[in-house]
Formats: sequence, C-alpha cells, structure tokens
Amino acid sequence: MLKLVDIRAGYGNTEVLHGVNLIAEERVTTAIIGTSGGGKSTLLKVIMGFLRANSGQLIIDGADVAKCSEHEFAEHRLKMGLVFQESALFDSLTVAENIGFFPFYRAKQPWRKVLPRVREMLDMLGLEGIENKYPSELSGGMRRRVALGRTLIYRPKILLYDEPTTGLDPTMINHVDEIIREMNEKFQVTSILVSHDLESVLDVAERVFLMHEGVALDVGEPHNLLTSTDPVVGQFTKSWREHVEMYRRLIHGCEPPPARG
Repeated sequence: MLKLVDIRAGYGNTEVLHGVNLIAEERVTTAIIGTSGGGKSTLLKVIMGFLRANSGQLIIDGADVAKCSEHEFAEHRLKMGLVFQESALFDSLTVAENIGFFPFYRAKQPWRKVLPRVREMLDMLGLEGIENKYPSELSGGMRRRVALGRTLIYRPKILLYDEPTTGLDPTMINHVDEIIREMNEKFQVTSILVSHDLESVLDVAERVFLMHEGVALDVGEPHNLLTSTDPVVGQFTKSWREHVEMYRRLIHGCEPPPARG
C-alpha cells in the first residue's frame, strides 16, 4: 500500500501540493487525474522520491519515507517501477539488453544470470523470439511491453504509469489499457495511473483522485466521474459528460438536437 498524509511540496518558495491525502490500496488500480498545473506531475515526483516533500508522511509498504536519506529512499524506490509516457527504450540496445538493463548495468549482475530472467519476462509478456531485435524494429504496442518488462524484471510492488496513452490512437489506447489490466492480474501489483484520458480511467481504474489546485479530491469509483455533484469534479468532466450523453442519445435512436443558426 502507498499512502500520502498531508503532503506539502513545491519548488523553491512556490508550494504546489497543499496538503495532499491519498491512498493507493494494495493490488488496486488507482487513477490520478487533473488539469495541467493541478499538481499531478509534482505528486508523481514526490512518490518516486525525485522531489522531497516539505512536510507530511509518505508511507510505502508500511514505512514513512518522507524524511529518510537519499540512500534509504533508494532502497524503497526499488519497490516501485515507473513506466514513462513514451517507452523511453535505449535504441542502441537489443530488446534483451533493454529488459536486463537494471540488473546488468546498474546492479552489475553477470549476464549469464540476467538472461534467463529476461527470457522469462519475455515469455510472460508474450514477446517470445524478439530478444535480439532493436526497438526500431518493433510496433508501438511491443515497445510498450518491452518498457514494462524492463520495469517488472526487478519485481516492484507498485507500478506507476505516467500518461501512458498520450498521443496514441484509439486502437493503441485499448491495447495499453489491456496491458495495465494484464499486469495487475499476472504480477499482482499496486498500480497508480496518472492520466488525463477519462475513458481509459473509466476502463481500468478502481479508484480515482482528482488533483485540483494542489489538493487531491477523492472521487471514489470511476463511475462517480459521471455522477458526482461536486462542482470541481463536474467542471473537470463537463465536456466528457456531454460527449457520453450525446452517445447515449444516438444509440437509443433519439433525434439529434436541431442545428444552430
């Protein structure tokens, strides 16, 4: 489980997070949504320890790590894996070398011990037979899976996805959503999805928080995005609700509204 209690953080004299309270339950997919400037990126940096909180508690797997040293935090960071918006693979390395990057290049483990783990990960991700290919030879979906393999090889308990569907077409968005669900089922991880894609959130998340002006609003289950009477939630989802309502009218055979002018 990951829990933030009254977290305050920012840059220099500018505070961005104004007392954030948030819980990501174990083996649950929690989505963090919000407009640009609402604090999503800053919150993600605090969770990963790239930005240290000014005050509050950051509880990872039962331990408050908000005030621990960088060396101590590095140990806790190993419990988490960050999947970037872009796959961010190393173009000059093969698929096998990309997936085995951390244990081989960072942990300095012998390649003969790393390679069997790489092949096991490829098998689990449905990527058998591509270990010697380069990222440029792969489809977008395969690159996303390789990026996940690179993160999952050290078995993190918590997976964080940073805007994983940005810039993708609808087919690829559906594919990424399937991958997120599959990772939860196969690896029993706690997933945190930072996203602006409300349809994707509705598809994969089990709990939602809305970042608004540096505070996390607990929306609850994703369907509450459509029904919440909270004015902040309503304003954020206004155009999406209108889109959904128009779709409902169309599939029920209702006449479209008259054209203006």
